[in-house]
Amino acid sequence: MVRYRRAPIAVLAAAMLVAFAVKAQSPSGTTAGNGASSVVPSAGAASSGAATAELPRYLVYFDEFSAYLSPRSKEIIARAAKRAKQVGAKSVTVQARASATGTVQTNKFLAMTRASIVADQLVADGIPAAMVQQEPIGQTGSSDPSVFNRRVDIILQR
Repeated sequence: MVRYRRAPIAVLAAAMLVAFAVKAQSPSGTTAGNGASSVVPSAGAASSGAATAELPRYLVYFDEFSAYLSPRSKEIIARAAKRAKQVGAKSVTVQARASATGTVQTNKFLAMTRASIVADQLVADGIPAAMVQQEPIGQTGSSDPSVFNRRVDIILQR
């Protein structure tokens, strides 16, 4: 069973800080799409100074209006699942976003679909479904359709 929960404001603020940092490192434009994926330190590592104690955040990017997982995206998800097993993560949070292109309702549905697809892939990679929590955030950013607004963050929690 996959559970949905609301993110506290502090988590959303931290995600926005990570998004800003990713923006500086992400490919610009809309051509990077689903092939661009990365691993970044979690926001807690930056604020606490304990980078070695914090787990990384895995980012999977999508093409506009798409929830397709490319082979590269599946590699990133597999790496996140492997790391979750290695460190004995207690839960895995899947936060899904969509750019502000389109309607709010469409983008919320797209975020839900992206969260579900990534969660299903984590389960296929050996993470128990009960450990996976989906947080479809929906539309983020302005009308800028850049790739960093079209992503899923995979967050491992101890």
